[in-house]
Amino acid sequence: MDHRTFLSVAGLCLAATVASSQPSDRTKIFTSAQAVAGRAAYEKSCGRCHTVTLQGRQGNPDKRPTVNSLSDADRKFIGDYDNRVPPLAGKAFVERWGSKTAAELVARFQEAKFSFKEAGITDDEDIVRITAYILQMNGAKPGSDALTRATAASVNSVVQ
Repeated sequence: MDHRTFLSVAGLCLAATVASSQPSDRTKIFTSAQAVAGRAAYEKSCGRCHTVTLQGRQGNPDKRPTVNSLSDADRKFIGDYDNRVPPLAGKAFVERWGSKTAAELVARFQEAKFSFKEAGITDDEDIVRITAYILQMNGAKPGSDALTRATAASVNSVVQ
């Protein structure tokens, strides 16, 4: 290998190393443990109406879990909205919540916690964990900082 080829290869290797060690341009505002615990809490509570895929309901009573399998309280709640429940993942969710902060999202979920007691969820921190899971399902990556009710990062700054 001649001197120029060696320098070219060395330069490419150095550039690749520097590029791979650059921090992500996305903020990491929750831990992996929060998202894992959030998934379990979501599936017991929010997932009943918003579905396990987080895609919500668009009026189809056969969407799993089926409307008929839900509790009376859940059926009444979504029945008031013509069996429509907004998605918690995907383009529509990000368009709706992208400019809001994570703290605002936690606060909104706090308002909707009517279904938590029925699911046996009594820890208010589960709402924060559920928020972490939903952010993760929208492309956000976990880090070392824990999500809190005061996290000021916008949803757009963490999802990909």
